[in-house]
Amino acid sequence: MKTIVTPKSSQHGSILLVSMVITFIIGLTLASYLIMTQNQNISVVRSQTWNTAIILSEAGVEDALAMLNRNGGNFDTLYFWTNSSAVTADHWESLGVNVWHTRRYIGSNYYDAYITNSLATPPTPSVHAVGTVAWNFSYASAPQTFYAAYGTPNSSKPTVMKRKIEVRTKVDPLFNVAMAALKTIDFNGKFVKTDSFDSADPNYSDLGLYPTNINKTKAGGDVVTDDTIIGALDVGNAKIKGVVKTGPKGSIDIGDNGSVGDVAWVEGGSTGIQPGHSADDMNVIFDPVQLPNGAPTWPAPYLWLQNVSIGGTNYLYAFSTSGDFKVNELKKNIYVAPGVTVRLYVTGNSSWAGNDHIDLMAGATLKIYSAGNFKDTGNGFLNNVNQNAANFYLFGLPTCTDVSFGGNAAYTGVIYAPQADFHLGGGGNTTYDFVGASVSKTVHMNGHYRFHYDENLRRIGLGRGYIPTNWQEVP
Repeated sequence: MKTIVTPKSSQHGSILLVSMVITFIIGLTLASYLIMTQNQNISVVRSQTWNTAIILSEAGVEDALAMLNRNGGNFDTLYFWTNSSAVTADHWESLGVNVWHTRRYIGSNYYDAYITNSLATPPTPSVHAVGTVAWNFSYASAPQTFYAAYGTPNSSKPTVMKRKIEVRTKVDPLFNVAMAALKTIDFNGKFVKTDSFDSADPNYSDLGLYPTNINKTKAGGDVVTDDTIIGALDVGNAKIKGVVKTGPKGSIDIGDNGSVGDVAWVEGGSTGIQPGHSADDMNVIFDPVQLPNGAPTWPAPYLWLQNVSIGGTNYLYAFSTSGDFKVNELKKNIYVAPGVTVRLYVTGNSSWAGNDHIDLMAGATLKIYSAGNFKDTGNGFLNNVNQNAANFYLFGLPTCTDVSFGGNAAYTGVIYAPQADFHLGGGGNTTYDFVGASVSKTVHMNGHYRFHYDENLRRIGLGRGYIPTNWQEVP
């Protein structure tokens, strides 16, 4: 006989209550997990969208810098990126005075890049870039903290995310130091000296000229090389008022009587390298010279500009008006009239000897683009009556492999020939030997040259391109 026990109704109620509580807890746990997963997904997508916006902004900055530097290496036209045909060709548009804009799409996302030019000399354009990314994630239940910057999850939901970058730029001077080279520099001569002055500052010049008072000179006669080998820079017994640099792990040799440092160090008779006046962090790209637009088709000097006599001197070429010309070689005497600007494309070698010379009159400027080598062994090579280095430029094209100065010629100008070996021999009887700056492949100095760098070239000289000076994200 079986006994059947029937539970009381209260026991039925207890079991049901426990089951309901357990079900509620499981449901609550599952709901919490789902909400947590949803929030995590939202956070990840939001982070990815946020990061994509800054990447687009940076792409806009790069686009603008590429526009600014579209003429890099063509130093005469560096500032001409605002040319209307150039702007149109690169899909930019003018928004008014000194403001340009472009928008580039990447799928449904895009960036807007703006360039605001300046009227300074040299110009200092600023760049603004805004990256915009579509926001397509459903976030009906997203917490407000995820959207602090772009609204809250209510009826005014954001559809895009934006991030903005502001960049300020400046022109990187082509002649930023007294002497620069890609490879070795050897100061093998006697009484080699470098220093600097500022033709735009009366405190450091004599009416714009190199000062006779040593207290008006400066220690900006820097000598640098990109070379990374042992002995990349041999100072010898030179007196360098400035800094010496090599590429990474390059070394500097200095003689017993050599001196590198500030004015007080060098003029005080100290030898060796003053602490803080040497480094091995030189790392600069020297772009090859490009011919100005249209140079191969420039005409030869007109007949009335050839074999001209002025003041009893016979000139092979006498330029009385500004213009661009092409010649096979340069030699003998050359004259550039007051206020005239001439650019010469020289397809062959140039050579001066004896008393051959170039006469640049007041306000005249001469720029030579040499495909061949350039040599002077005379005594009066360059008569730059302006005594301003920015009035004479010698550009060595990639096929120009040697630039040599000898005799007792004084030189006031600049040289940019990154594929050429630069030789200086002899040296004049005055302290006014080489005023300006040079960039070459190598330097070999044998004589008693004195090198005076004009710091004003950083302001009025040509530039290699625009570089950022400030980069920040802004609201």
